[in-house]
Amino acid sequence: MPVVGALAVGLVWLETRSWDACGLKPRSLRATLGWIVLLLVTVIGLVNPFVQPLMDQLTGTKADYSGYGALRGNIAAAAQLVGGAWLSAAVGEELVFRAFLMHQLERLVGRLRGGILLAALLGGAAFGLMHASQGLSGVLLTGVVGVLFGYVYLRSGRNLWAMIVAHGLTDTWGVATLYLGWY
Repeated sequence: MPVVGALAVGLVWLETRSWDACGLKPRSLRATLGWIVLLLVTVIGLVNPFVQPLMDQLTGTKADYSGYGALRGNIAAAAQLVGGAWLSAAVGEELVFRAFLMHQLERLVGRLRGGILLAALLGGAAFGLMHASQGLSGVLLTGVVGVLFGYVYLRSGRNLWAMIVAHGLTDTWGVATLYLGWY
Protein backbone atom coordinates (compact mmCIF):
# COMPACT_ATOMS: atom_id res chain seq x y z
CA MET A 1 0.00 0.00 0.00
CA PRO A 2 2.77 2.55 0.70
CA VAL A 3 4.22 2.00 -2.80
CA VAL A 4 0.78 2.49 -4.38
CA GLY A 5 0.33 5.57 -2.19
CA ALA A 6 3.66 7.03 -3.27
CA LEU A 7 2.70 6.50 -6.92
CA ALA A 8 -0.68 8.11 -6.30
CA VAL A 9 0.88 11.15 -4.64
CA GLY A 10 3.34 11.34 -7.51
CA LEU A 11 0.42 11.56 -9.93
CA VAL A 12 -1.18 14.38 -7.92
CA TRP A 13 2.15 16.20 -7.82
CA LEU A 14 2.68 15.76 -11.58
CA GLU A 15 -0.79 17.16 -12.18
CA THR A 16 -0.53 20.12 -9.82
CA ARG A 17 3.21 20.65 -9.18
CA SER A 18 2.11 21.38 -5.61
CA TRP A 19 3.00 19.63 -2.35
CA ASP A 20 0.00 21.40 -0.84
CA ALA A 21 -2.34 19.62 -3.28
CA CYS A 22 -0.77 16.34 -2.10
CA GLY A 23 -1.38 17.25 1.55
CA LEU A 24 2.37 17.25 2.20
CA LYS A 25 2.94 20.95 2.83
CA PRO A 26 4.44 21.60 6.28
CA ARG A 27 1.67 22.51 8.73
CA SER A 28 1.37 24.29 12.03
CA LEU A 29 2.00 21.84 14.87
CA ARG A 30 -0.87 23.33 16.84
CA ALA A 31 -3.37 22.90 14.00
CA THR A 32 -2.11 19.40 13.25
CA LEU A 33 -2.45 18.35 16.89
CA GLY A 34 -5.95 19.85 17.00
CA TRP A 35 -7.10 17.80 14.00
CA ILE A 36 -5.49 14.66 15.45
CA VAL A 37 -7.28 15.12 18.78
CA LEU A 38 -10.59 15.80 17.03
CA LEU A 39 -10.30 12.61 14.98
CA LEU A 40 -9.21 10.46 17.94
CA VAL A 41 -11.98 11.72 20.20
CA THR A 42 -14.54 11.19 17.45
CA VAL A 43 -13.40 7.71 16.38
CA ILE A 44 -12.37 6.23 19.73
CA GLY A 45 -14.85 8.15 21.88
CA LEU A 46 -17.95 8.13 19.66
CA VAL A 47 -17.71 5.88 16.61
CA ASN A 48 -16.27 2.80 18.36
CA PRO A 49 -18.52 2.75 21.45
CA PHE A 50 -21.75 4.03 19.85
CA VAL A 51 -21.75 3.73 16.05
CA GLN A 52 -20.17 0.27 15.91
CA PRO A 53 -22.82 -1.38 18.14
CA LEU A 54 -25.52 0.39 16.11
CA MET A 55 -24.03 -0.96 12.86
CA ASP A 56 -23.82 -4.44 14.40
CA GLN A 57 -27.48 -4.26 15.41
CA LEU A 58 -28.72 -2.82 12.10
CA THR A 59 -26.88 -5.42 10.03
CA GLY A 60 -27.42 -8.33 12.41
CA THR A 61 -23.69 -9.04 12.21
CA LYS A 62 -20.56 -7.94 14.01
CA ALA A 63 -17.41 -6.63 12.39
CA ASP A 64 -15.26 -9.70 11.72
CA TYR A 65 -11.99 -9.45 13.60
CA SER A 66 -11.56 -13.24 13.80
CA GLY A 67 -8.39 -13.05 11.72
CA TYR A 68 -6.77 -11.21 14.63
CA GLY A 69 -7.51 -13.84 17.29
CA ALA A 70 -3.83 -14.67 17.73
CA LEU A 71 -3.22 -11.15 19.06
CA ARG A 72 -4.93 -11.73 22.39
CA GLY A 73 -2.18 -11.65 25.00
CA ASN A 74 0.55 -11.94 22.35
CA ILE A 75 2.65 -8.78 22.67
CA ALA A 76 5.09 -9.77 19.90
CA ALA A 77 2.28 -10.28 17.37
CA ALA A 78 0.53 -7.10 18.51
CA ALA A 79 3.73 -5.05 18.18
CA GLN A 80 4.36 -6.49 14.72
CA LEU A 81 0.80 -5.65 13.63
CA VAL A 82 1.09 -2.10 15.00
CA GLY A 83 4.27 -1.58 12.96
CA GLY A 84 2.60 -2.93 9.85
CA ALA A 85 -0.51 -0.84 10.48
CA TRP A 86 1.52 2.35 10.69
CA LEU A 87 3.30 1.62 7.43
CA SER A 88 0.49 0.07 5.38
CA ALA A 89 -2.64 1.69 6.79
CA ALA A 90 -1.59 4.98 8.35
CA VAL A 91 0.87 5.96 5.64
CA GLY A 92 -0.26 3.87 2.66
CA GLU A 93 -4.03 4.20 2.98
CA GLU A 94 -3.83 7.91 3.75
CA LEU A 95 -1.69 8.52 0.68
CA VAL A 96 -4.15 6.59 -1.48
CA PHE A 97 -7.52 7.50 0.04
CA ARG A 98 -6.88 11.07 1.19
CA ALA A 99 -3.99 12.54 -0.83
CA PHE A 100 -5.01 10.91 -4.12
CA LEU A 101 -8.68 9.90 -4.00
CA MET A 102 -9.96 12.96 -2.12
CA HIS A 103 -8.01 15.20 -4.50
CA GLN A 104 -9.71 13.55 -7.48
CA LEU A 105 -13.17 13.54 -5.88
CA GLU A 106 -12.91 17.17 -4.86
CA ARG A 107 -11.99 18.06 -8.44
CA LEU A 108 -15.04 16.14 -9.70
CA VAL A 109 -17.70 17.28 -7.22
CA GLY A 110 -16.09 19.91 -4.99
CA ARG A 111 -17.68 22.89 -6.73
CA LEU A 112 -21.19 21.49 -6.35
CA ARG A 113 -23.33 22.58 -3.45
CA GLY A 114 -22.30 20.21 -0.64
CA GLY A 115 -19.43 19.01 -2.81
CA ILE A 116 -16.98 18.52 0.04
CA LEU A 117 -19.47 16.33 1.88
CA LEU A 118 -20.28 14.43 -1.32
CA ALA A 119 -16.57 13.86 -1.98
CA ALA A 120 -16.16 12.63 1.61
CA LEU A 121 -19.15 10.28 1.25
CA LEU A 122 -17.82 8.80 -2.00
CA GLY A 123 -14.31 8.44 -0.58
CA GLY A 124 -15.71 6.86 2.60
CA ALA A 125 -17.69 4.35 0.55
CA ALA A 126 -14.52 3.32 -1.30
CA PHE A 127 -12.59 3.12 1.98
CA GLY A 128 -15.31 0.97 3.55
CA LEU A 129 -15.45 -1.40 0.57
CA MET A 130 -11.70 -1.91 0.80
CA HIS A 131 -12.31 -3.43 4.24
CA ALA A 132 -14.76 -6.06 2.95
CA SER A 133 -12.89 -8.79 4.83
CA GLN A 134 -14.44 -7.36 8.02
CA GLY A 135 -17.97 -8.21 6.88
CA LEU A 136 -20.92 -5.89 6.27
CA SER A 137 -20.75 -4.23 9.67
CA GLY A 138 -17.00 -3.67 9.27
CA VAL A 139 -17.48 -2.18 5.81
CA LEU A 140 -20.10 0.23 7.14
CA LEU A 141 -18.01 1.14 10.18
CA THR A 142 -14.81 1.79 8.21
CA GLY A 143 -16.94 3.65 5.66
CA VAL A 144 -18.14 6.01 8.40
CA VAL A 145 -14.55 6.50 9.55
CA GLY A 146 -13.51 7.06 5.93
CA VAL A 147 -16.18 9.76 5.51
CA LEU A 148 -14.97 11.44 8.69
CA PHE A 149 -11.31 11.32 7.64
CA GLY A 150 -12.09 12.49 4.10
CA TYR A 151 -14.18 15.41 5.32
CA VAL A 152 -11.59 16.46 7.91
CA TYR A 153 -8.83 16.14 5.31
CA LEU A 154 -10.56 18.62 3.02
CA ARG A 155 -11.72 20.93 5.82
CA SER A 156 -8.23 21.01 7.36
CA GLY A 157 -6.73 22.35 4.15
CA ARG A 158 -5.44 18.87 3.21
CA ASN A 159 -3.46 18.26 6.38
CA LEU A 160 -2.24 14.77 5.49
CA TRP A 161 0.14 14.71 8.46
CA ALA A 162 -2.81 14.88 10.86
CA MET A 163 -4.60 12.10 8.97
CA ILE A 164 -1.56 9.80 9.06
CA VAL A 165 -0.94 10.24 12.78
CA ALA A 166 -4.65 9.96 13.68
CA HIS A 167 -5.00 6.82 11.52
CA GLY A 168 -1.90 5.26 13.09
CA LEU A 169 -3.06 6.03 16.63
CA THR A 170 -6.58 4.77 15.89
CA ASP A 171 -5.19 1.50 14.54
CA THR A 172 -2.80 1.23 17.50
CA TRP A 173 -5.81 1.59 19.81
CA GLY A 174 -7.64 -1.10 17.83
CA VAL A 175 -4.71 -3.52 18.10
CA ALA A 176 -4.46 -2.80 21.83
CA THR A 177 -8.13 -3.69 22.29
CA LEU A 178 -7.61 -6.94 20.37
CA TYR A 179 -4.47 -7.71 22.43
CA LEU A 180 -6.46 -7.14 25.63
CA GLY A 181 -9.37 -9.24 24.37
CA TRP A 182 -11.92 -6.41 24.47
CA TYR A 183 -13.45 -7.51 21.12
